[in-house]
Amino acid sequence: MSKPRKSAAAVAAREKARAKAEEITRRNEQLIELAAAFFIHEDEIELIDEDAAKKIAELQATAEAKKDKARAAAASVIEQMLGTGESKKSIGERLGLSGSELKSFLPLAAPAKEPNASEAQNEDTAQDPASTAAGQASGVAANA
Repeated sequence: MSKPRKSAAAVAAREKARAKAEEITRRNEQLIELAAAFFIHEDEIELIDEDAAKKIAELQATAEAKKDKARAAAASVIEQMLGTGESKKSIGERLGLSGSELKSFLPLAAPAKEPNASEAQNEDTAQDPASTAAGQASGVAANA
């Protein structure tokens, strides 16, 4: 027996289905390529974030080192001010620092030395408001 002939309608339907399948396959391939491009860019974003984080950490480390150097220099100045015989209280007032802020600079400077007699006397006069005011006035005049 011979095979039944395919009708023209069936052939046309198969061709239409085949064309649709090819279109779906073409679109699917295009979507796969676009998704791959997306993932490449997503990886690039991660690399940029990692690089930025690394640079930020390096900048922060550099800034901290510079700040430490500046703090040490500031502490040295405070140490020099203490070396003039001024009291810590007077120096703190002159610099606008509280006692604890001033003390935070002192460990950065050279190790504290034994107070001599003139420093002890200056600390005693620092308790007297009249002598402190007079000392500040003379210090302001000397700085002007």
